[in-house]
Amino acid sequence: MTERTRAILCVALGAALLGFAPIGLRLSEVGPQATAFWRFVFALPVVLALAALTPPAGRAAALARAPILGVAGFLFALDIAFWHASLTMTTVANATLLSNMTPILAALAGLFWFREKIAASFWLGAPVALLGAVLLTLARAQSGHGQEGFAGEAVALISAVWYAAYLILVARYRRDVPVWPLMAITTAASAATALGASFITGETLWPQTASGWLILIGLGVVVHGGGQGFIAMGLGRLPIALSTVVLWVQPVAAAAASWMLFGETMGPLALAGGALVLGGVYLVQRARA
Repeated sequence: MTERTRAILCVALGAALLGFAPIGLRLSEVGPQATAFWRFVFALPVVLALAALTPPAGRAAALARAPILGVAGFLFALDIAFWHASLTMTTVANATLLSNMTPILAALAGLFWFREKIAASFWLGAPVALLGAVLLTLARAQSGHGQEGFAGEAVALISAVWYAAYLILVARYRRDVPVWPLMAITTAASAATALGASFITGETLWPQTASGWLILIGLGVVVHGGGQGFIAMGLGRLPIALSTVVLWVQPVAAAAASWMLFGETMGPLALAGGALVLGGVYLVQRARA
């Protein structure tokens, strides 16, 4: 297995783990911003322990870039905050679709900022994956809008901008900084930002049951530590345009998890959308810069 293939698999696995994020939010006993805070807090011991195993030179490289990595963590927390807020203001379908525009924004940055050269198979695979994401979202749409549907859609789209900015910074600095020291700094910054958002929105921070705590621990260790950790591993070794399109595995994983855990129906349209996403990702990963 080549290094490039391993990097693609890392991003795909990370995206699949992120598919459990909306499920954790749905089951959480605290508000959306407080859920984000605990997600970061419970990820911290894991990433700090792994960062401690990193050679001293790697930790020093991360500390030297701590300010910009802190900005990346702040941007990621904004992404989560805006996405969680959008889910309360518009349909789940619209919020999910617009927040998943991140790969398009990050790919454009790769083309114009990093000057990446992309093969023709990328231009075929990316629209196929996008079409699949749209179909999958429409198939899982829930009826009705909130009172501020348009505002909610704008908030969801803004969340995609924050996440794209986070991914661009991680892709840039992963070339010089090992993954776990990088994750330690970004996660700490995200936790501080999410705590502030929780206070601003007035949400209670404390779950009422043991299962409520277990959900938050799972979000921290599996979704953030595992999901974002694997994505960060792959981002340092792939063109940003290629790696971010692989993130469209996330809605496929979310749909599959909802089907297994909650019995949510996956009809022909959802299955077709999932197949198109996976087919598009397959085409994109064949692209050679």
